[in-house]
Amino acid sequence: MKHLLTKNLTATEAANIKNQCKTFHYNQNDIILQANEHREGVFLVLSGMAEVYLPFQKSQDEVLEIIKPNELIGLSNLHHFLITNFPQTQQPDPTTPIYPDQLPGQPVQHNQTLVQVRAIDDTEALFIPYTVLKERWSEPALRDYLLDQVSSRLHDVYHSLAEQINMSTTMGRTADPTVLRVRDIMQPTTATTQAKPTDTIQSVAEKLSQNNTKTAAVILNNNQIQGIVTMHDFVNRVITSGKSTTNQVQTIMTENPITIPRAAYYYEALTTMLLNGIKHLPVTNENNQLAGLVTLTDLLQAKQPTAMLQNTETLKTVTKEELPQIKQQLYAMLTTMLQQQVPILTTLEVMNTLYDQLIKRCIELSIKEMPTDPPAKFCFYLMGSGARKEQFLLTDQDHFLVYEGVDDTHDYPDDHSDHIATRYFEDLSQKIVANLELAGYKRCKGDMMASNPIWRGTLREWESRLHEWTLNATNDRLLLAQNFFSHRHIAGDDTLHQQFQQTILDSLDRAKIFLYRLSQLERENPIPTLEQPIRSMFRRNKKQLDLKKEVLFPYHHSLQILALMHGITYGTPIEKIDQLHEKKILSENFQKDLKASISTILNYYVRNRYNQHQNGEDLTSSLSLTTLSTREKEELMLSIRLIKELQNHMLSYY
Repeated sequence: MKHLLTKNLTATEAANIKNQCKTFHYNQNDIILQANEHREGVFLVLSGMAEVYLPFQKSQDEVLEIIKPNELIGLSNLHHFLITNFPQTQQPDPTTPIYPDQLPGQPVQHNQTLVQVRAIDDTEALFIPYTVLKERWSEPALRDYLLDQVSSRLHDVYHSLAEQINMSTTMGRTADPTVLRVRDIMQPTTATTQAKPTDTIQSVAEKLSQNNTKTAAVILNNNQIQGIVTMHDFVNRVITSGKSTTNQVQTIMTENPITIPRAAYYYEALTTMLLNGIKHLPVTNENNQLAGLVTLTDLLQAKQPTAMLQNTETLKTVTKEELPQIKQQLYAMLTTMLQQQVPILTTLEVMNTLYDQLIKRCIELSIKEMPTDPPAKFCFYLMGSGARKEQFLLTDQDHFLVYEGVDDTHDYPDDHSDHIATRYFEDLSQKIVANLELAGYKRCKGDMMASNPIWRGTLREWESRLHEWTLNATNDRLLLAQNFFSHRHIAGDDTLHQQFQQTILDSLDRAKIFLYRLSQLERENPIPTLEQPIRSMFRRNKKQLDLKKEVLFPYHHSLQILALMHGITYGTPIEKIDQLHEKKILSENFQKDLKASISTILNYYVRNRYNQHQNGEDLTSSLSLTTLSTREKEELMLSIRLIKELQNHMLSYY
């Protein structure tokens, strides 16, 4: 727009216009326009970005839109400028509405402006007074530019409003789960069974038996929570072990139990229970004293109990015949969490915790089907989305197996024992694959499963395999390595796991060329450039974005390479981000922003594929950008930009 201000002017006239404008520099988080501030002109963003938001408490600021280079700040007051400087005729058309408090030919009073504008990074903006716009209003190109800005922004606003109304209509008939808090569900202290550490087991049991609905007692000492005792504890720690009921209850209580504040959200209590395998949570007040108790039953009764997995303990005892039914129960859990707007990283953490239990149970069932116990220590690893804890719908199997051989330990007397171990784990791998298939995991089309000999072997064989990958880094081997380096230990011996990780770390000492080749693959697949205006990317030129191919894969690979370069061989992507921060490779701000960005991307990815699954459509990772609201587009664009910074940071080493 800057050149439009001086278009078709003499040098003197152009200089006069420029003198009336002024360029301002704003640091990140600087306020550009305050709420209710009298607006005397508009700002043209020259570089950097700004956001328009409703100023609440900082953690709750509601961002309305993002303003990028070559876009204007202050368009909402443009109608005041037009009415003030181009008043209607002395005798207005009776069909033309008059603005409140407006007389023909008189300035319009400025309305209160609730929104503020602040810089979200270092930003330069040109302030253009209304006096300049009035002086240059006869220039057609300038008027066309302003009309384009206003009409585009208006289109986005209406589209965003329509999306929000549609969403509220779809979801609004039930209470918003994000405002439902623990205090709304919990049993208050008056209804919570309490006891002292020195009370006898017998007396506490009698208190619980007086009310059949009470299944746990909170143990207090000077109003401080010391422990908790459940009916399950009475069975397993008293009756089964033959402990005397005259003993003090502190001898069987769970000390320092996990608690939750009464102001915590519903989903926080639910996920805390699921992730920790518990069914009771003492609730605390602002002074960290007992405020009540919330149980899993309380939560399930409050929100769609029929859609929830009623008892996650069943995963640990499910039979082979019951495996096919578990998938639908897990999907019901996923449905409930997505409907209740549980943060996506929390949803994935819960779902992958449950999937881990299912996989472990499949391994246990497979071992039981074998004629003998395992003849050697072994470790079973996941790869792919399950390893990254990003799995939400059951995908293809993706795993490998490591076991001890004669070269790894002196426990074996001869090669015959090594042969027995080889045959045993070959058969075991086949059974694991079959049981996982029963549970809903399809066989991998690329055969990246422990049943394939190249994804199974002794510690020494894996060392040789890694050496071959790093020494002769062909494209095929690089693709295998990319999948391998996202592995996660799911079952087996912890000591062998540590030995395996050390083997991997040792192999990287001579893998500089290997890491360079990996980086060059990523250089050939850059994350989309987002420097052009948002409307150009999201509306005119680009209609779809492949979230997996264009964003998630480059993100995973870039993070993986950066981690390997700094000796980090193990962990989920979020864990690797934290480890890189601990090593001071990533700044604290970038660490937080990156995790927020990947949370945004995964939210779109998960919900898009989940909706496809619900509608019976083929699952794709393509996101239709034309269906997104303005705010969603801006949010997506900023998140992709942060992830691209990670990729550029990795590539800067090469």
